[in-house]
Amino acid sequence: MPTLQDVAKRAGVSTATVSKVLSNTPYFTDETRENVLHAVDALGYIPNLAARALSSGKTHIIAVVFPYVYDAIFADPHVLRILEGIESECREHGYNILLSTPRLSPDGVDEHFRQLILSGYIDGVIALDNVPVASVTEIVRRKHIPAVDIGYRKSGPYVCSDDHLGSLLMMQHVTGLGHSAIGVVGAPEALHLANQDRIAGLREGADAAGLDFGTMPRIDGDFSTGSGAKCAQLLLEQHPELTALICLNDRMAMGAIQQARQLERSVPADLTVVGYDDIPMAAAFDPPLTTIDQQAPELGRIASRMLFNLLDEHSPESVVLPTRLVVRRSSAPPKLSA
Repeated sequence: MPTLQDVAKRAGVSTATVSKVLSNTPYFTDETRENVLHAVDALGYIPNLAARALSSGKTHIIAVVFPYVYDAIFADPHVLRILEGIESECREHGYNILLSTPRLSPDGVDEHFRQLILSGYIDGVIALDNVPVASVTEIVRRKHIPAVDIGYRKSGPYVCSDDHLGSLLMMQHVTGLGHSAIGVVGAPEALHLANQDRIAGLREGADAAGLDFGTMPRIDGDFSTGSGAKCAQLLLEQHPELTALICLNDRMAMGAIQQARQLERSVPADLTVVGYDDIPMAAAFDPPLTTIDQQAPELGRIASRMLFNLLDEHSPESVVLPTRLVVRRSSAPPKLSA
């Protein structure tokens, strides 16, 4: 097996230079970097990550933490798009990612996650920290490990999307089309910290349209497609006068549309349905879903850049990303005002 010394000799540099180039240390000329990487390639050298960690004090591993609360993370395309943004930025910086899905309780995170944090195996943490029951990053920061939240904890550097604006845009769109008989497929505010902002935005939009949000029929799901279908069934059976459903995520909106078909309500001719997240399937769904784009990959990219700033001993500013309305064919004026 080729050694670090072999690479240094072929590249005409010191072993320290090879180590630093492979660790993505800046301040080397492009020529030096290219010589080292060419030597690595030509010799088929494979760096020993454990040895590099001992010599540099860095593992070049970032823990990406998506707590398991109400759904498996791989069932949520929105979460996967955030992960896409994190992975692309970490790869650019020469870092690997370690995916962790701790269980949460009022006592905090599970023991497996505690062991990971105490292991010294990771250089930093990017975490979705949006669950009221417990904070993922509390233990991380107690151990002085650099961490960035994607969400609303705001106990350190964070990035989040403007959920208040997003839900306000949803309500403005639906009332602007002429709807006043509106049902809400929501989710408990205790399930996710963003829900409080989303409900507040819907309330503001309703008030601006002269509607009483408190009297709008609302049934809460758990963000899954199945729960969206169940909520829509109950809402439409109990309130057949409804001409629009506002759903707090796209998967529930898709379930609502599927259920509306079962009840022989055509979307959007008989019922407008709007969602939130703009997951990839939203554009390909039948009908294509009107929704809110909260820039999921950009959330991941920004969180990663903030973490690398922390690792370089800088203090990044927290970021609130604007959301935008994406109008597709699942929304239309109600029949009476068409």
